[in-house]
Amino acid sequence: MHYPYVIVGGGLAGASAIEGIRAHDKDGAILMFARENFSPYHRPPLSKDLWFGKKKRDELPVHPENFYRENKVELALRREAVEIDPRKHAVWDDRGTEYSYGKLLLATGGRPRALIVEGGEVEGIHYYRYLEDYLLLESRLPHFQHALVVGGGFIGLELAAALRHKGKDVTLVYPEEYPLRRVLPRDLGLFVADYYRQQGVEAISGEKVIAFQARGGDIMAFTEGRNSVTTQIALVGVGIEPTTDLADAAGLDVGNGIEVDEYARTSDADIYAAGDVAEFPYLALDVRTRIEHWDHAIQHGRAAGANMAGANHPYTTLPMFYSDFFDLGWEAVGDVDSSLTVEPVWKEPLRQGVLFYLRDDVVRGVLLWNAWGLVDWARGLIREAKPMTSAERAARIPSEG
Repeated sequence: MHYPYVIVGGGLAGASAIEGIRAHDKDGAILMFARENFSPYHRPPLSKDLWFGKKKRDELPVHPENFYRENKVELALRREAVEIDPRKHAVWDDRGTEYSYGKLLLATGGRPRALIVEGGEVEGIHYYRYLEDYLLLESRLPHFQHALVVGGGFIGLELAAALRHKGKDVTLVYPEEYPLRRVLPRDLGLFVADYYRQQGVEAISGEKVIAFQARGGDIMAFTEGRNSVTTQIALVGVGIEPTTDLADAAGLDVGNGIEVDEYARTSDADIYAAGDVAEFPYLALDVRTRIEHWDHAIQHGRAAGANMAGANHPYTTLPMFYSDFFDLGWEAVGDVDSSLTVEPVWKEPLRQGVLFYLRDDVVRGVLLWNAWGLVDWARGLIREAKPMTSAERAARIPSEG
């Protein structure tokens, strides 16, 4: 069976690629393999808005049900591609069926990074990424009072806030001195840790979980510092690994993800990759990188789809990302890496302001801490890529920031 376009992956990047294809080719049939039993959906609400009542489950789908039929997309749910042969332009699914393609998109995303520790398979330890994980955790709410969250990244912080909002006792354990160590400057990171403690979360910094043990219906977690935590459920959020298995086996170039050019093409001219799984040239910052955020999945997926259909447009987007920690909220653009020089301009210290991430006095990234409506301004500032003094940068902040 032949399809002009085959998309492997039923996430946001794959769904957005359909839009990109259809903007340039209204008729070519599309086949999408989706591992889950749900049509493509937005993932951020799973750890944010669903828990706080800001969104409902029926708002999760990327497209309405009739979108796929109207756009000549065969959506193969609970189906995985298990092998591709670039020379034959062929792909096989997990039922052994062979399909041929004109252009192929690998939008396989990432899988949760496993915590390799003694007792890591004990019942009650869960990883959190998919709608299935949300549904399971929601169904378990009446059956536990204490939760252990392992990991001080985005998912860990968001889950801790969500469960605390639901009235649960939460212990948050992370190995760094403060949460989001790779993103936040030290004073702000320590403030976030203390803020979580004020909200009733037991935030334990500088501790690494090294073992789990089932004990009388509970779970015991043991740390490197010889401490222990007793809990009814453990949620692990220690990052993701790009799902590059198909690309590896097919002989495509793989580094920190599937390597693509500015058009989202892999080392095979008829195979593309987009979203979390792709290592791409970040043209605005002149680096190669991989990004695991919602806006990038949308924009990169759409660009890949357009180029599969012949658009030949480079991906030049500066994607934004965001998070919410209780009533602290923020948006960011560019390279917000705490190893850069971080220069905050506070409207209210640690509560509201703009943080510039600098290299040689050039703005590489901007974090908008409880400062809203400034994403496009931040993008423009980064694109200027010119050195400025502190006074010049501060003077450029719009008054509403």
